Order: sequence, then C-alpha cells, then structure tokens
Amino acid sequence: MKKKIWRLFILFGLSFLLILCAKSGELVVLHQVTGPIDTNCYLLYDAQTKEAALIDIGGPIDTLVAHIQENELDLKYIFATHVHMDHVEGVPQIQEMFPDVLLCYNKKEYENFFIIPEWTKENLPDLYAAMLNSPDLKKYVEYDLSIFTEPDIYLEDNQTYRLGNLEIRTFLSPGHSAGSICFHVGDVLFSGDVLFHGGVGRTDILGGSKEKIAKSVQRLYAELPDSTKVYPGHGEFTDIGTEKTENEEVRMDAVTIKN
Repeated sequence: MKKKIWRLFILFGLSFLLILCAKSGELVVLHQVTGPIDTNCYLLYDAQTKEAALIDIGGPIDTLVAHIQENELDLKYIFATHVHMDHVEGVPQIQEMFPDVLLCYNKKEYENFFIIPEWTKENLPDLYAAMLNSPDLKKYVEYDLSIFTEPDIYLEDNQTYRLGNLEIRTFLSPGHSAGSICFHVGDVLFSGDVLFHGGVGRTDILGGSKEKIAKSVQRLYAELPDSTKVYPGHGEFTDIGTEKTENEEVRMDAVTIKN
C-alpha cells in the first residue's frame, strides 16, 4: 500500500491531471515537461474507453508511460504539432514500446525535418553555433535522423480523429513552421509553438512567416470560444479569451511580432 501511494505521489508531482467533459466522452489530460528546452508533452484519453494519444514527445516521458501502463490505456496515436527535434526526440522510444501506435505528422513537416540542420547552419549560423556549443542542444544538430520513420498518417487541416467518444479536430496553423498543426478537443486546444501565453512562436526559422502565424493565430481566436483552454508546446497555460485581447504579439485587432 505504501509503495502504491509513493508511486502516485511521484506521478502527480511531475505532471498534472485534468478531467474534462468533452462532448459525450470524459477527457483526461496529463502533462509532463521534458527535454533540454522544457517541452510540454501531453497524454490525453477517454476515461470511459481508455483510448489514448500522446502529443509532442520531446524527450523521455517515463511518468506518462507509467500512467499508460498502470491504467492499461490503449495508445492509438502519436501526434506532433510540428516536427522539430524538441517535439519529437522521444518518438522512436515510444514506437518501440508501443509498436501498434499510429504516428501522425503533417507531410511538409516530415519532409523539412531532414533539412533543418543544414538549413539552420546556412541561414542562422549564430544559432547553429550556439547549439553546437551547448552540451544540451548539440545533439539536436548531430542526431542520426534515419531512426525517425515516415508517419502512418499525414495530418492536414480540418481532419477529425477519435479517441473513444472524444473527437479531435486539426487546425493547419503555419507560421512557426510550414505545417504546424493545432489540436482541438472539447474545450482544450493543444497549440504547439504557434500560440503561447503572451506571445507566439519564432518565425525566423525554416518555414516560418510572420504573416502566416498572425493569420493562423487570429483564425484560432475567431473559430474557438474564449473559454477554450490553451496548452502550448512550452511555458504556462492560458485561454483563447485572454490571448485574444492581451497577447503581446498577436491579438485579434493588432499584430506586433518581434521575431
């Protein structure tokens, strides 16, 4: 009994648990920060059917894996909001552990993934050099990319995927990268590096565009209720209503993107 209580303490000390009503299903979301630049990885599932998905596996996610195994969840999908190394580094390991899981990326994201290191070296030499000189980030430009497999499903705009009684809708949201995808389920938006609390993702990297990210974010503002919770790829959580009026870079009525 004491061992079980201690394991639960560790689990919830490293992640948070939310139980939300989403249409006819009961949405459960767990979160773990992972990787050298603190990527938010999310586990979501229908509490009734136990069908589950992972979003943005940016590194080791032992806490989330333990929850999957201990609760006998049926992991159906691995989703990536975009295919940057800090959002997919942990994917191969999870594929080995759950060989039947379906890997889901946008096609342009997958294609660009293999040219990011060279593109960054040529176009952003200072950033490339800084990564090489960082013990934590050096691996991002030296990885053996051959271990990353082609996705089973290519994500596009306005697709729907089911987890039991839950429905996940995709928003193609370019601007941080060419094929960034946001995922909406119930009253939650997983926004990747498109929309943050108080800002938006950088646009000076491969596939980035200030104009496109502004349009992508303003589309989210226009189509989703203000009460929609926003769970980003990095940093703290927010909601659509707050960002629509207070975001420092993209509001509904103004755009002042810094980078």
